[in-house]
Amino acid sequence: MDPYSISDAVSAGIRHIGIAVYSSGKVYEFLVRKGFDTDTARAAVAQLVEREYIDDVRAGRKVLTSRVGKKQESRAMLVQRLKASGVSRDCLSELLEECPDDRNSCEELIRSYYPDILGTVCSEEELNDIISIASRRGFSPELAMSVIRKLINEQST
Repeated sequence: MDPYSISDAVSAGIRHIGIAVYSSGKVYEFLVRKGFDTDTARAAVAQLVEREYIDDVRAGRKVLTSRVGKKQESRAMLVQRLKASGVSRDCLSELLEECPDDRNSCEELIRSYYPDILGTVCSEEELNDIISIASRRGFSPELAMSVIRKLINEQST
């Protein structure tokens, strides 16, 4: 590993980051695509993290804040999304602590698609649509049905 090469990689990383928020994984991928060897890219990313140019928690929060309302997802899907975004595994538990549990997330998702569901009677087709939407977002059909029952019964009691 050439120290000049690490310095060049750090400079390339800083130029790439600019004022944006990138995860360590994404900056590492960028440096490797630019032709730096993996050891140099890893060392450069470590320096950028140390100098606080890269903050995986902040990058992860950016991902999480984009997943609200109709984009709400289960914790399991959020973990996959964070990993795909290059957020280091070390930050995952901290980020997940900030997320609501799956029941609350599923309820928010259903309310965003069906704001008038309280106290209504849903047709079988509507129930299947709601469960399908929730399943695509990583929620189990059982959880979705439980939340639907709660919402329907909430108003009528």
